[in-house]
Amino acid sequence: MSLGDKPIGRRIRDYTMRIATLLITALVVSAPATSFGCDLIPLTITKSTATWGKLTVTLGDADTVDHPSAWSGPVTISLEGQPVCTVSESVSIVQEPVLLGKNTLFVSTYSGSQRQIYALDIHTCRVVWKSPVYFADPSYAHGMWMMGSRPLLLDKACRPTDRSH
Repeated sequence: MSLGDKPIGRRIRDYTMRIATLLITALVVSAPATSFGCDLIPLTITKSTATWGKLTVTLGDADTVDHPSAWSGPVTISLEGQPVCTVSESVSIVQEPVLLGKNTLFVSTYSGSQRQIYALDIHTCRVVWKSPVYFADPSYAHGMWMMGSRPLLLDKACRPTDRSH
């Protein structure tokens, strides 16, 4: 049976399904360009310090000596061995992941069950963005940082987009 032989309602439904499939495909194909416009580098934290090239990030006192999972701050940033700056006190109780993207450092913080992600300029320690509060553990996998069920979307300059919240 050809498409022309189908009742009008069925043809409309078929066209609607095709259009919906095309739109969903377009969103899936274009999502990586928006979500992965920036390649984030997970920093390995040793005791209370993370380094990447000429960048050194100190996170403050660790919660335990042997296997720390949180650091109380203050967060400080050094470039080429020279102290640059100290991050605002509001960025405290840092947990992993700590990620670097171009000139932006991303840190995850918590207070009780409330979580927030901060984007910090590595040259000034200025908070350039902070997420809304969310209540699930942060996760970073396959190039995507999730704030609970919401992705953190980044542009090519590694700055969060307004669609992240």
